[in-house]
Formats: sequence, structure tokens, C-alpha cells
Amino acid sequence: MIRKNLINCNLIREKRSSKSVFDASVKELHPEREVCPVCRKKGDCRIHSYYRRYVIDFIGGTICAKSIRVPRVKCSCGHTHAILPDPIIPYDSYSLFFILRVITEYCMRLRTVSALCERFSITPSMLYRWLKLYSDHRREWQGILKTVSQPLLDSLKELIRIEPFSDLAHSFFRSTGRSFLQSHRNPAVSLRSG
Repeated sequence: MIRKNLINCNLIREKRSSKSVFDASVKELHPEREVCPVCRKKGDCRIHSYYRRYVIDFIGGTICAKSIRVPRVKCSCGHTHAILPDPIIPYDSYSLFFILRVITEYCMRLRTVSALCERFSITPSMLYRWLKLYSDHRREWQGILKTVSQPLLDSLKELIRIEPFSDLAHSFFRSTGRSFLQSHRNPAVSLRSG
């Protein structure tokens, strides 16, 4: 997978939907400029195929599921890679913007857990899984000492003020091998690297 770091401002100023960020990235895609994450060669990738998936966003107070057409490139080394921008979390239908919105509203305690889950059409177990995932990734992003002393809402405020967000997303991906809020790695990749 090749991650496209496109959120070049802080998240709070990002007013576009995940689909519009995705569409803009596909429009600007130059596969011949990509670096293969396996062989590290630049200039050997070509469009191979496309696949459809859905991205769930929360736009204007409404839950929206939008279909996107994800390009896959193939390198001369034989490996194929999907091209995904920052707001599209690998192996998840929910966008980065959606998940951060849910976690922020949870931390603000404006609704009960059941009312929050009803508002976003999610289950309590999904909410708690996202909270745990955010906490785990927060430790990797901020370090153990800061995460222990800083309330969750304060870390969210810090996250949305990071400018540009793409720098955090890129360094997180480089150091962990996962995108921010990605719950698991591709099993095939884990088998190859393990």
C-alpha cells in the first residue's frame, strides 16, 4: 500500500469530505513518480487495476456512505499496491474524520454512550474499540509519559492542531507500518515481514 499524505493543514481546518480528498488525490496521481514500498524503486509503478470500496463520513450532521474507486499500481518487481490518501483508513469503512469526530464527541461528554452510538449508527463495542485504538496510537505518537499525564480530550485538541497533519501521518506510518487509526496490518504483509 502507498499512503498519500495530503492533509497539508491541521485537521480542524480541513473542511472537505474524505471522498473529495480521495478524488483530488486520484486526479493528481502520477504512478510513475511513486516509490514501491517493497523494492524501494522510484518510477517503476504503473496503473494495474481499480477496486471499489465505501467510505463512511459525517458531513453536515449526516452520515454519508460514498463509493470510491481505488487505484492499484504494479511495480516492475511484481508487487501491487493500493493508493490511499490520509483520510482513508486501510481495511476500514469509516474515515479518519468520522472516527475522530466520534471520539471527540465522546470525550466532550455531551451525550450518553447509547445516544452517541445512536447518533453515529455504531455499536458501543465499536466505540470502545476506537477509543482503545486511539489510546494505543496516541502512546506511539506522543510517548508514554505524555499520554499518562494528558487527558484524552487534550490529546485530541493537540492532534487537530498539528500542522500539517500529513507530517504526523507520514512519520506514524514509517515508524509503525500502519496508518493512524488503522486497526490491523494486511495479514499477507505480516507473513512476509515476519
